[in-house]
Amino acid sequence: MSQITWESKVAHPNGVHCRVAAQLTEIVATHDAEVRIIISPEETVDCASMLEILSLALIQGSRVAFTAEGPDAEQVAKAIDQLLSDREAS
Repeated sequence: MSQITWESKVAHPNGVHCRVAAQLTEIVATHDAEVRIIISPEETVDCASMLEILSLALIQGSRVAFTAEGPDAEQVAKAIDQLLSDREAS
């Protein structure tokens, strides 16, 4: 099983708002991988939960560490990185 860890930077001027969080959870739902945001070595947030993502209040410029495990780990990482680096994400 494939596992990957990466960091993405939030580019959207409004940060990770409801629509971006919804798109993020949709990306996770359509890939065969468990994706988590790494808060600290002991704490992570499930990227399948829009509420957990929104609770982080990620603003423009935030650097977010992720881990993904599963057959689609690399594909989900690319899709999430592309979403968060898009200044125009709706």
